[in-house]
Amino acid sequence: MTNSHDVAWGRGILGGIVGAMVMAMWAMMVSALSGMGLWAPVQLIAAVWFGASAMHLSIGIIIVGIMTHMMMGMVLGVILAILFRFLAIPRGMGRLVWGMVYGLVIWVINQFAVLPLIDPLMASHMPPWAFAIAHMMFGVVSAAFLLNSSSVVARRGRHELAQ
Repeated sequence: MTNSHDVAWGRGILGGIVGAMVMAMWAMMVSALSGMGLWAPVQLIAAVWFGASAMHLSIGIIIVGIMTHMMMGMVLGVILAILFRFLAIPRGMGRLVWGMVYGLVIWVINQFAVLPLIDPLMASHMPPWAFAIAHMMFGVVSAAFLLNSSSVVARRGRHELAQ
């Protein structure tokens, strides 16, 4: 029988990855259109590890930036799944609004507390309006993977018990 926690965690991980990908695509488009360059957001993420030297484009910097972003997406996707369960957020489209709020909360924490300490380059180079929209997109996309996670578990459980 499938454990409901496993399904929620799996959907949280998948939603976090896809949400992080959508967020990255938006940030890369904004960055390219503003003249910073297509890869600048990924380089700015890698600056957590390499500081200003991350702005010298290389395949290693790109890989580290993407891996860091995807791992954070997975962690934050799982946290969203846990919050939905802990706060007993009802299944359905309302979870998208909760996801958007979650994304905004993450943005506020990142923009004003975390990034100035661990990645001042990103804090100063990413336009706040674009970064806020990116985080809202992340939250909505991540939440979309959790819209009906409880109903899937319930259906599987009943089906497996009937056999």
